[in-house]
Amino acid sequence: MRSEGDGGTAGSTDCVQAYDPHNATVCVVDDDPAVRSAMINLLEASGFNALVFDSGEAFFASAHLKTIDFAVFDIKLRGMDGFAIQERCVALGLDLPVLFISGHGGHDMEQRALQAGALALLRKPVDPELLCAYMEDRLGTCRVPS
Repeated sequence: MRSEGDGGTAGSTDCVQAYDPHNATVCVVDDDPAVRSAMINLLEASGFNALVFDSGEAFFASAHLKTIDFAVFDIKLRGMDGFAIQERCVALGLDLPVLFISGHGGHDMEQRALQAGALALLRKPVDPELLCAYMEDRLGTCRVPS
């Protein structure tokens, strides 16, 4: 499944879908179009359904929230930041394994990510093998494309 809320406005939910129920769905929320594109390519090449959104607001407007098996949230976003997205997921009872990603931050941000319940904070550019290691641990499979 690929669904992308794009356009930079809260609640944008333009979707393109091709759902395969046999694959896990991984969601990415990042406001950088290049990161979203790279993540779609990596996730789909690794055998996952990809849901990508340009904002937390677009993510929460999606009809696909209950189909997500794993989430990757950028910390620094316009509007809701990654921490606010994680907090709202918890409040809504969405029990998602979450990785935070960021091009900024240090030890304090990493500690905050772990305290928020994330598996880890990965630095951008994200190492595909490390990302897949976390997904494999939680989902049981991940194939890093060669």
